[in-house]
Amino acid sequence: MPNDHPPLTNLSSTRASGILPKAQSSLRRVAPLVLALGALGIGAALRYRGRYKFDNKVVVITGGSRGLGLVLARELASQGASLGLIARDAIELARARRTIDSESLVQLLPADVTDKAQVEQAFSTMIRRFGRIDVVINNAGQILSAPFDDTTPEDFKAMLDVHFWGTLNVSRAGLPHLARHGDGRIVNICSIGARIPIPHLSAYCVSKYAQAGLSAVMAQELRSKGVRVTTVLPGLMRTGSHLQSWFKGNRTTEFALFSLLGGTPGTSMSAERAARLILEAAARGQADAVIPFTVRQIAKLAACFPNATIASLASVNGMVPEGRTRFATQGRHLRLPKVVRGVTALNERAADRNNQR
Repeated sequence: MPNDHPPLTNLSSTRASGILPKAQSSLRRVAPLVLALGALGIGAALRYRGRYKFDNKVVVITGGSRGLGLVLARELASQGASLGLIARDAIELARARRTIDSESLVQLLPADVTDKAQVEQAFSTMIRRFGRIDVVINNAGQILSAPFDDTTPEDFKAMLDVHFWGTLNVSRAGLPHLARHGDGRIVNICSIGARIPIPHLSAYCVSKYAQAGLSAVMAQELRSKGVRVTTVLPGLMRTGSHLQSWFKGNRTTEFALFSLLGGTPGTSMSAERAARLILEAAARGQADAVIPFTVRQIAKLAACFPNATIASLASVNGMVPEGRTRFATQGRHLRLPKVVRGVTALNERAADRNNQR
């Protein structure tokens, strides 16, 4: 006997539910999008509600007497943080303090980050004064621009001492205090030189690769202790650092090229913008922050096309005149051509602002 009734399954899925087949198909297509948008909305709401703020936080900054470290200190002070500034030169620290809002609480900590005992003493001083430490920013650094042939084993060691061992010493000294409150932050200021091998910066890049590797491992392991670690890989910044950097080889040319690349608006960003981006990444608890956007895209291209990147950088290296000298000279003792000074005027003004002279 023929069956004049539709199958039971069809009844339950169409007529019984009150949904026509065409409408049911449309719902199936739209549902994933609705769910995804809902999840994004919930995530955004939770992130906004739980946004980390630096107000009333106690922050230790290494290399805090000049350059990016000082710019970060001023930005944090404007957000209501209390500060501990570590640097080797007590006179530089005193000058730096005068550029920070006088109402901010600032502890000056003369110490060498490569000396574990001095670092531990600095943290003890901070605890005695403030009773807690919430954030540590490893910013202390050095730059040597020199051909590989003129870069000595001692140069490599000096860079590793500051960037790798300094970061390790400071992070270990701060970790017990950061973990105590379950929401600590470590910010490691590395460099895009930890992703892209830059000609004539061999010792610098090697030390930054080591620092970034250490930072990435810390980000994985310290999360379970309630400490978020952010590895920052910035491009060139107008901090006035060309005056404090060291140069070998054809020193005048090395200095001029470094100043041009680091001081021209098209190839560098302001230190103030960099500081804001760094603190925003730290507040979000990002594990990795390549800034600005253009540098992030360059890093992605370099990762996708490593052989082409090496070839292009080798051609750039070929444009730099050779010069042999194993004695380094600091930028503030070298003269820039008048035309270069004109192009890099913004960086010269940044040097005045940021205690680099």
